[in-house]
Formats: sequence, structure tokens, C-alpha cells
Amino acid sequence: MIPVSFIGVFLIFYLLHLNFDQGGFASFILLSGITVNAAIYILNEFNTLRRQYTKVSPRKLYVNALRIKIVPILLTVLSTILGFLPFIVGESKESFWYPLAIGTMGGLVMSLVAVFLILPIAVISKKNK
Repeated sequence: MIPVSFIGVFLIFYLLHLNFDQGGFASFILLSGITVNAAIYILNEFNTLRRQYTKVSPRKLYVNALRIKIVPILLTVLSTILGFLPFIVGESKESFWYPLAIGTMGGLVMSLVAVFLILPIAVISKKNK
């Protein structure tokens, strides 16, 4: 999931024609933590449900785990994006904070793609084997 969120960083820098500098590198560190945290939330709930309901299919268990944990994940992503908005609004674009904010926002959007598409494919196909 982390490489998918990094794709979001590179994509947003490319689309906005920004120079990738220290703010972009710092956004990698921030994204790694937030993305892994989202995966840990879902996988922990999935494993808990799997232990409780051994007869239920992994697909149903994963959907249930995602349904339970998606609200904290979305709130984390939304609060982080809103927290970085002041750094991109205004006329003075700081050389560190603006790229950090832009890179983090782009990476968080792509991390949601990873949560909804990549993680279920990896978890359900691995659990079926």
C-alpha cells in the first residue's frame, strides 16, 4: 500500500509541475505511517472477526472489517488534508511546507485507492490459499 500512496505523491508533483524537494521526501515519511496505520486497523479487525466466525468466507469478513474501520480511516485522512490546507492557501508558497502539504494530500488520496482496491485483493487472495 505504501508504494501506491507514493505514486500519488509523484503524480501530484507531476500534474502541478512542482519541484520535488525536501517537502516531498517528508511527505513520504508521513504517508508511510498513515497508510500502514490504515492497513493495520483493517487487518486487525479482519483477524479478530476471522477468529470469531470461522465458517464465514474471508470476503464477507473483510467487507465487515472494512465497514467497521472505514470511519476512523476516513476521519484520519480528512483531518490530515484539512490540517494541511492552510499551507497551500495564500500567496506565499513556503519552500518546505507547500510541497509537504501537496505531496501528503496527493498521497492520502491514492492511499484510499489502495485501501479499497489493493488491500482486499491481497488479503482475500492470500487467505484463500
